[in-house]
Amino acid sequence: MTNENLSELLGALASGDEPAALPGPGEERLHEILAELAQRPVPVHSLHRLWTLGELSAQIALAYGALWVRQWFSDAETRKKRVMETNLRLALSTFHRLGYLRGAMTKLGQIAGHFPQLVPREIADTLDRLQFEAPPMHYALIREVIVNELGKEPEQLFASFDREAFAAASLGQVHRARLHTGETVAVKIQYPGIARTIDADFRNLNSMLFPLRLSSDWEYVKAQFAEVRRMLNQEVDYRQEAESMRKASALFQPEDGVVIPRVFDEYSGARVLTTEYLKGSHLKEFLAGDPPQALRNQFGTALYRAQFRMYFAYMNYADPHAGNYVFLDDGRLGLLDFGCVQHYTAEERELLAVSEELIGGDEAAFPRLLELASGVRAGDRGSERYLEMTRRSYDWMMEPMHATGPFDFGDGGHLERGFAWFSEMVRDRMLRGHPTYVYFNRCVFGVKALLYRLRAQVDVRSLHDQELSRWRR
Repeated sequence: MTNENLSELLGALASGDEPAALPGPGEERLHEILAELAQRPVPVHSLHRLWTLGELSAQIALAYGALWVRQWFSDAETRKKRVMETNLRLALSTFHRLGYLRGAMTKLGQIAGHFPQLVPREIADTLDRLQFEAPPMHYALIREVIVNELGKEPEQLFASFDREAFAAASLGQVHRARLHTGETVAVKIQYPGIARTIDADFRNLNSMLFPLRLSSDWEYVKAQFAEVRRMLNQEVDYRQEAESMRKASALFQPEDGVVIPRVFDEYSGARVLTTEYLKGSHLKEFLAGDPPQALRNQFGTALYRAQFRMYFAYMNYADPHAGNYVFLDDGRLGLLDFGCVQHYTAEERELLAVSEELIGGDEAAFPRLLELASGVRAGDRGSERYLEMTRRSYDWMMEPMHATGPFDFGDGGHLERGFAWFSEMVRDRMLRGHPTYVYFNRCVFGVKALLYRLRAQVDVRSLHDQELSRWRR
């Protein structure tokens, strides 16, 4: 994507435009896909999943190859139309395949949808719907999970239980229910067999990465993928998610404007998680009401406060996308999903401490941060390049912190600069990095992309200093 196209896209998003419905036949096809996949169990065998991805890759290559040839014989208007048609067709195919595979593959689609700078707009808009419209499993399959996990039928456990899921994502789907005590709850139920798909996908990935074993950076790459695998395995254990929710909830007071749903342990297990139901709007619905700037800033501040508060508590809320936040009518911000939370080790806490020294103005901490973050020491081969790129990444991340007063996240130039240095690092195969940064960087980009869509103005420096003082007490 060219800088001109990226700027145009960022401008559209900043104006409040959200993904629209697909053109008539495309929207109909999407509903057909959802209905079809609801009847199909998750494929768990490595070969089957690899074959499905291979088919999708071949389809994408052939479609764009054919488009490239046809563009030779077309005028500018026809070329533009054909590009859009091809992107829409491949968007539906990708949604279909990733929705069928679920698990880690659906998560990749969600990431692409959350960052439309990475793929054509038509594909990003379609994949963004995986945050809310991933194909739900048929009720009979979900009922079996509840019985196996909690020992009773849903109708016995709950005073009422909606058979239709109101949300579905990569690892499970969520049903609304009511307890016999009267509380309305959200019951998250894991797709049958989803945990097995993680091992299957990583066996396939390990085979595809074989050429990198000859690289001097292989140990870093291996450690990074080991961290991704660890986090995905953590996400399919809802008992760990419940514990993360309890820890996060203890960090906030009513005046913070941040809500973590209460966990109902007696209705929860390893594959079923029952929590308080938070009634409100997701980002798309919130923006559709054209909220005033003051309200955008209020929610943006609450979002950033939540990130800082958990960061200083050695918890990284590492999956910040639109589906994980709910905007409550009373002005509070709800955080919904705590499966993807990094709990920092002593080594990772040292990274945090050195980063704070640097933020405090101690430039002598920079070489130490570089060594801890990437294993590169001054004088090592290629250290100058790593030093340059690490400085650029640090400067970009700190831009909101160095602003005088509120930083305008609606400025597309900030996000452009971030993707520019990240793309350059990937292109130059600068692969050395501490495993924790896989999710730390995902968190940073995710938060800034959300605040960009929200067009929020946040006094990041003041928030940071408040949370730092609280942390040091």
